[in-house]
Amino acid sequence: MTTTIGLSTRLARARLRDARGAGVLDGFAVLAFAVTAWMAFVVTSGTWAFAQRRVAPPQSLSAFDTETVTLMTNTYVILAGIACALLIAPVLSLGGAAARLGARGRARRLAALRLVGMTGGQVVTMSVIESVVQAAVGLLVGAAAWALSLPLLAMLRFQGTTFSVAELVLPWYLWLGVAAVLLALAAASTALGLSRVRISPLGVARQQTTPRLRAWRVAALAVGAVAIVVGGRVITGSSGALIGGLVFVGLLGFGIAMVNLIAPWLLQVLARVGLRVGSPAWLLGNRRIAADPKAAWRNVSSLALTGAVVGMLCVIPLDSSVLAGVDELNLMLLTDIRTGAVVTLVIALIVGAASTALAQCSDVVDRADELVALDRIGVPRSLDAAARRHQVMVPLLSTLVLSMGLGVLAALPFTATFPQRFALGPSSLLVLAGSLVGATLLTVLAAEATRPLRARALSTQVRRND
Repeated sequence: MTTTIGLSTRLARARLRDARGAGVLDGFAVLAFAVTAWMAFVVTSGTWAFAQRRVAPPQSLSAFDTETVTLMTNTYVILAGIACALLIAPVLSLGGAAARLGARGRARRLAALRLVGMTGGQVVTMSVIESVVQAAVGLLVGAAAWALSLPLLAMLRFQGTTFSVAELVLPWYLWLGVAAVLLALAAASTALGLSRVRISPLGVARQQTTPRLRAWRVAALAVGAVAIVVGGRVITGSSGALIGGLVFVGLLGFGIAMVNLIAPWLLQVLARVGLRVGSPAWLLGNRRIAADPKAAWRNVSSLALTGAVVGMLCVIPLDSSVLAGVDELNLMLLTDIRTGAVVTLVIALIVGAASTALAQCSDVVDRADELVALDRIGVPRSLDAAARRHQVMVPLLSTLVLSMGLGVLAALPFTATFPQRFALGPSSLLVLAGSLVGATLLTVLAAEATRPLRARALSTQVRRND
């Protein structure tokens, strides 16, 4: 073990001096783990605050009877827990992306070590140590960011009153629990990502093609869409707005699961069609997507939550005066659901942009040899930049349109059952269009942030040894 740790340290130092930018990925990994920790602490502290209010209800609920207050506070804890569960997937996905940064270059180096005599356990242990150290540093940075953001979080208004900082502060055991989950994620993502090196190092050298995805996913999507509509109509037909809120969030999670299932196959189909038309940049971008549609999907998968949230959020009128005929209890619930959805949307956008930036930075380093080769034969450098934009835009728009459509589909039963509270109208189109434009701009800017890394890779005049 001592030898493994010592060699891991030496390789880490060599990577930091790598002119191709592999060392820069360590900084991006730490930053990604910091964002992961920050968002994880935010959603956990929000859920904890509602749990605190369940024990000590705020003064704003004093106008209601004890039974109603108990029902309200329990409902908010359930809704917060469901929202927290929905955010777990994209937040942990970002942490996994950080652990896989530069995986191709790392796999080649570790495969070489396997060929010279190191065991599979040793090479995986080396990578796990690197990732856990990065995650620990990012965890501390993220915890500091969360502590600094507590006054801003305390400005959020739920149940007729804002939070207090004391409500949002996590107890030590919850803090340690979140930290342990994040560190375990970093270790597990690295170990699983390098499993093929442990089994067969020659598989890395051969660069085996990813198997083509099958069309059965389309049938699964059709069944899922029918289940969303039928389930929403059956439940909302016999329940009030309180249970409707729970169903609202539950259908959101189911819609995201459907997007996760169909999106990689859809990207593969779109990329194969795009190979026959368009410019050289379009051809190159689609070729990269078709080669590994699952990886292309992982680049923007966090935005599936964004699209689904927006699709369901758009049926709640932006103008509160439209809800003037709703009783005080349901008005509070609807307003708070809208606020919670906006918070979820903001978190999903931050995570999505960070995931895109990480994926593109990793891709630049992994494809450095290809990038330099294209440059040396006279291909304009702007071509790779355009290809990367296509590589991001095709999955991005496909994901957002598909997830928004499923979100709207899941919300339709509520517009029929509670027309006085939910409706599709001009404000719905405004929310959908604004979110689509905002998510697109933020993701493209994140992808364009890799320009300095591409310039650094192209400036290398000599091939360096691993």
